[in-house]
Amino acid sequence: MTKTQLSSSSVQPPQSLWLRAGSRSVLIHRRTAMISVALLLLVIATGIWALGIGGSSLNHHKVIEILTGGGTTGQRMILLQWRAPRIFAAVVVGGALGISGAIFQTLTRNPLGSPDLIGFTMGAQTGILVAIIVAGASLASVTSFALVGGLLAGAIVYALSFKGGFGGLRLILGGIAVSSMLGSFNRWLIVQADSDTAYGALKAVTGTFASVGWDTAGWALAGIALISLLVFGFSKSLETLSLGVDLGTTLGLPLQRIQALMVLTGVALVALSTVVAGPISFIALLAPHIARTLCRSYTSPLLASALTGALLLLVADVLGQAVLESLPVGIVTSALGGLYFLALLIAETRKKL
Repeated sequence: MTKTQLSSSSVQPPQSLWLRAGSRSVLIHRRTAMISVALLLLVIATGIWALGIGGSSLNHHKVIEILTGGGTTGQRMILLQWRAPRIFAAVVVGGALGISGAIFQTLTRNPLGSPDLIGFTMGAQTGILVAIIVAGASLASVTSFALVGGLLAGAIVYALSFKGGFGGLRLILGGIAVSSMLGSFNRWLIVQADSDTAYGALKAVTGTFASVGWDTAGWALAGIALISLLVFGFSKSLETLSLGVDLGTTLGLPLQRIQALMVLTGVALVALSTVVAGPISFIALLAPHIARTLCRSYTSPLLASALTGALLLLVADVLGQAVLESLPVGIVTSALGGLYFLALLIAETRKKL
């Protein structure tokens, strides 16, 4: 059969659909699809609203007019050259962090299996500091050192947890240990540098989109998009792995190869995100958790996690700009993450009373 068709499955529950195209088929959960569409619309609406925020505020009608080719030359420059890169970067980086968090939480089968907690984010941050303080602050050096730092941290954590299995507690404990040691090393680097270099390095490792432009971050955002497409190509294998190593082995999956590839892509997403905006905490941890709750799924849906991450980071950046007097987005996400988990703790406590 060559014609694409959408049909209900008699075997699957009524909330699931099969999308068939020739010999290929994909199982789509209706609730996940509906939530993903709703999140996408929210991201678009928030992005259009955010484009109008700034020194010269524009309503959404004017923003849409400029996006479709209208407006004055000055308005187009403000919107397309100054504000659009920041909004686009927030969406792409948020999506990348959401995907990375979903990868690690699925591989580890642990809701705390986030790159924030298992050392990868701190490794990329160390790479940036080494590039600025030791090797000079060129864009190429920052990029390569961030990638190498993230990959080395991931390799060390993977080696420490290898005997316990990638889904074991050893991964979390090893990641926390590596992250703590790298954090101490990062502080030592900043203390040893002269005041001007230390100030620049400190700004570089504070998550912000203030200096993002098409020329400075365009290639990194393109890299994130390509890696994300690669991850979606392996989404079926990742979903199978979430059911357990034994089932994956029974189905003939090359487990070690898939795990290694997923770790590599997850670390690369975090490293490139760090290059664009600096370290941004809690998005990779929160987005998959919220996506699972919204979709009522036992795994973290990749698309829903990406859209949730994009929406969270975009909203955090807008709050930082419009409400909190240009507070860096990394500080805002840390505060929002803490409040979210505090609310979860209070809710769980009330259930037990």
